[in-house]
Amino acid sequence: MTFNNILWPGLLALVCITGCQKKVNNDPDTIHPDLDLTLKDAATFPLGVGVDYTAFMAGGNYTTLVKSQFDNATPGYVMKHGAIIQGNGSYNFTNADAFVNSVTGAGMSVYGHTLCWFQNNNGNYLRALLAQGGTGAPNNPSLILNGGFEAAGSGVTFLNWSVWNGGSVVSAGTGAGEMYEGARSLKAAPAVAGNPWDVQVVSDDIAMTSGTSYKVRFYAKAAAAGGKFRLSNNGGSAQYSADYAPTTSWAPYEWTFSSNNATKKIVFDMGSTPNTYYIDSISVTLANPPASAAGFAEQQLRIDTTLQHFITSMVTRYKDRVHAWDVINEPFDDNGVLRSGTSASDAFYWGDYLGDRDAAKKMLTNGDSMIAKAFRYAHAADPTAKLFLNDYAHETNTTKMDSLIALITRLKTKGVPIDGVGLQMHMTYLVSNTAIDNALMKMARLGLLVKISELDISVNLGDQQNPQTANFVLSPTMLPQQAAKFRYVVESYLRNVPGAQRYGITIWGVGDGDSWLRNRMPYHLKDYPLLWDDNYNKKDAYNEFLTGLQLK
Repeated sequence: MTFNNILWPGLLALVCITGCQKKVNNDPDTIHPDLDLTLKDAATFPLGVGVDYTAFMAGGNYTTLVKSQFDNATPGYVMKHGAIIQGNGSYNFTNADAFVNSVTGAGMSVYGHTLCWFQNNNGNYLRALLAQGGTGAPNNPSLILNGGFEAAGSGVTFLNWSVWNGGSVVSAGTGAGEMYEGARSLKAAPAVAGNPWDVQVVSDDIAMTSGTSYKVRFYAKAAAAGGKFRLSNNGGSAQYSADYAPTTSWAPYEWTFSSNNATKKIVFDMGSTPNTYYIDSISVTLANPPASAAGFAEQQLRIDTTLQHFITSMVTRYKDRVHAWDVINEPFDDNGVLRSGTSASDAFYWGDYLGDRDAAKKMLTNGDSMIAKAFRYAHAADPTAKLFLNDYAHETNTTKMDSLIALITRLKTKGVPIDGVGLQMHMTYLVSNTAIDNALMKMARLGLLVKISELDISVNLGDQQNPQTANFVLSPTMLPQQAAKFRYVVESYLRNVPGAQRYGITIWGVGDGDSWLRNRMPYHLKDYPLLWDDNYNKKDAYNEFLTGLQLK
């Protein structure tokens, strides 16, 4: 579902699936369940909530309910591509970091959402990437070796790099936050003011053409504000960049120069100002590659590369605090076919470029390549994380359900590291109990972890394109029926999903006023799909859901 700055799913560590000690009513025939329990105390599996960043960080009743009632939280928007990727392709983790720190600081877990979705992307950046001129080759390759400082050399800190001065203050950055991506960075910590060349880290020779412009691009940050360093090159007459004054957050920097020699070494001159500097992800490319139209193969490579970088950066950055991810979200159209379309606004159809389409976007196979790549990129970044595929309408759309089952079966056969499936279950109060049972039984038979990932139950059944939907009137019978459906979902989950496969249930929002449905035209204030009302008072839905959690 489209969800701009609103909400998305939750998680708890797998050990809690079977090992959490909960205060549970063990008598399935109890007539009077304990309504004084919190939801998380009653549940025998992880219980999560989709969380809006702004509301959660503001505190108040919203934040209190999230922290007191749930085991885990999922950010609605701040961990998505559109929230992280800036117009120039750089990354901004400010809000995502704040969210993760706040949730984990409260003793809860974070469920990562989402690494690859056709909506909530920085569509402008991705379209600009496609529109760039071609290089006459598959890409404009970087000419520098070991630009990420990942490889150590024999007797030296970094393969393909030398330290000419200041060796005692140069090391590999490996601590939390010390890498932009990967597992190592260049770390230099001059302790006293001096000349720029008092600390020099120097690349191997790079073959160049005199009179040709080259662009050095790298990411940098400093431990404290007020630092500075420069770049230079060695070979022929030395050339110098302006001073760079890095902030305390990772950011990209560039230096373009016209080479005056057939070989050049790239030099980081870092001795002028005391600080601790971190450098990562260096590339040296042609500043003006040959102009030609980018072919489809080149566009595919660009999109594949940028998706891999995004997934790797997200999973690596949060691997110590986020232990499960929605890797792929909503891959299918309602007809059960991999999504394809025209990119506009925040929509971008990754599957049109990741291996299963021709230049006319005609599907060549069944669309597995995009999905397999995303899972493999995430698994490579954190082999311990639980990786999920998440989609909607499986309880009402048999075509979509059959496509999901066939896809997961193929992925497992190919050894793709998929651990679980998320059934969103955005449903109405009139969805049949049999449909709920069938969806959960079929998913459980796949042998994967099963998560109800975005549960809400609408009472306004009007078409969102029909103006009459905004004139909806709540009848006295609707909320009791909604409450009974919330309870039935829990009962069905407990009955149809074996304990070892239960990765939990996430409620998609807190109070009715927070629901994503309230932001869809023309619903406005005319739906009531959650456990608390607009004023955060418990509804019948809360009590029935709590009762269901206490049944065995």
